Amino acid sequence: MALSASTSKTSVVLNIVAEPPARRTYVAFGLERGGTSPVAGIMRALGLDLGEIDEGNNEDKRFQAKGLGQLRTVIAARNETQDVWGWKYPPAVSYLPVLVKAIRNPYFVVVYRDVVATALSRHQWDGKFLRRSVRMSLHEANATSNANTSFALATGRPCLLVSNEKASRDTDALIDEIADFLNVETPPDDLRMQIREYVRPGSYKAFADFFPNPLPFRERPPREPGSLQTDRSEADQVPA
Repeated sequence: MALSASTSKTSVVLNIVAEPPARRTYVAFGLERGGTSPVAGIMRALGLDLGEIDEGNNEDKRFQAKGLGQLRTVIAARNETQDVWGWKYPPAVSYLPVLVKAIRNPYFVVVYRDVVATALSRHQWDGKFLRRSVRMSLHEANATSNANTSFALATGRPCLLVSNEKASRDTDALIDEIADFLNVETPPDDLRMQIREYVRPGSYKAFADFFPNPLPFRERPPREPGSLQTDRSEADQVPA
């Protein structure tokens, strides 16, 4: 696999693959209160199954702060039933370096947000039990962002690095770039409008209220050599 990087309006792709394997797993992570929920919601709206979700944050609780043995068991079970699936857990970088070998053909979606905005959001919205000082929130957000970047640069696996700030100003570009990374068609106008409403800033939203009949996951047809679904430019490429 070539170590490459390409840029677009809201994201960077590392280690891009022209045609992904038929069986693969997507993991979305980033910062807590850092914009991972709307990104995961777009992934779900485009047909990707992110597991057993009963809350507005688009997280399958089976992947939240579990032991490695439990995580490997859930991964193996899901591999048995689906070729392409995924999960979202903001602090997943805490276990991914040691879990990555158990993930079938992993693809990573890493969401970045300004650490000051993240700290302010945590200070405002975290419950009393979780709330910490702004100084501590800044430290945690900065350390986690650095860990996420280090993992993305070191893994050698395909990574979509999303800027929350860029994405909030161009939702349509974000939708198209996520569709490209998932290897699915860009959504029709009616679905695109639903997605725009769903990711509009505010409180957590119930996915089923916007997508009562979610799409099944469907790979797009093979692309012509050299074609891209989104306007992405090659930033650099070096041999692996």
